[in-house]
Amino acid sequence: MSEFSERIGMAAGNNFKQGFNCCEAIVETFRKEAGVEINDNAFRLCSGFGGGIGHAANICGALVGCTMVISTLAGRNHPSEKALKDIYPVSKEFHDRFAKEFGSTMCKDLMPYEFDTRDHLKNCLKLTNRIAQLLAVYLEEKGLIKA
Repeated sequence: MSEFSERIGMAAGNNFKQGFNCCEAIVETFRKEAGVEINDNAFRLCSGFGGGIGHAANICGALVGCTMVISTLAGRNHPSEKALKDIYPVSKEFHDRFAKEFGSTMCKDLMPYEFDTRDHLKNCLKLTNRIAQLLAVYLEEKGLIKA
């Protein structure tokens, strides 16, 4: 891990401790610590993804946040800008890396504890930190961000 990825991981953990959900913590960290331009209105899109979409324990909210950051950096605003075949592989590669690192992309598999318990919060704090680090390393490797 680089100094940058460690700093990003700590910031994501701190954001989670401050009350941001996992998706919000990831996106807020990259907005504030890495200068990824996501405005406040777009940031609001993160709020429903915590707990695997509103505690449904579906896809990991932190992974969704990572995909939002990746899409901001590699995505498009209009179909004429860039082909999806040039965007999807970047998100898919990170998704696959995430799945390999954590064994699943589903909140229910990553979070064996009841939501909002002490164990849940401790586990999610650790996961959010590690996931942010994984994303920082990935974005550096892809040249999408400079530390």
